[in-house]
Amino acid sequence: MTTDIRGMGQIAAKYWWVILVRGIILILLGMAMLIWPKPTVLVFVLIFVAYLLVDGVMSIFQGLSARKQGQSGTGDFVVGALAIIAGIVILVWPRESGTVIAILVAVWALLAGISGIAGGLALRRQPGSGWGLFVAWGVLSFLFGVIVLFNPAALLVSLLWLIAIWAIMAGIIFAIASFFVRKAGNTIVQQTA
Repeated sequence: MTTDIRGMGQIAAKYWWVILVRGIILILLGMAMLIWPKPTVLVFVLIFVAYLLVDGVMSIFQGLSARKQGQSGTGDFVVGALAIIAGIVILVWPRESGTVIAILVAVWALLAGISGIAGGLALRRQPGSGWGLFVAWGVLSFLFGVIVLFNPAALLVSLLWLIAIWAIMAGIIFAIASFFVRKAGNTIVQQTA
């Protein structure tokens, strides 16, 4: 048992910098997303399209494999074809595809907002129910839906900002944690020597 702990300590003491590098990369990625939003969105769209195309092809191969084994591969063929079609549609009409997705999100947010407000108001007479929080969430959701409905690009921008902020915060946490990992690794190595 001591050997396992010592081995973990040695790894932590020796490779703590990997966590630091990951943190720095996340911070730089988040900053790049905030500084160059349009190229970042383009990269995300291209990666998503590539995923859809590869996933579609893999689903079709899975359907062929199932058919060779005497099973029905229809579901895999349908999923694969739909993924490939969606990838091509997004690639050919990226703006229109983004608008359709944004409108669907906006409608969902509007309905969720109305539901949250109605639910909160229904709980108003129940002491300690936190009804005001439900109403606040409903109002925020509704406002988000209105903003996205009238400005679909706002959805992409807000998602990009959220991802960028997450990347920067996660990077800072990784960078700070790397020094704790190094210290803990060195302590373990010294204590088990």
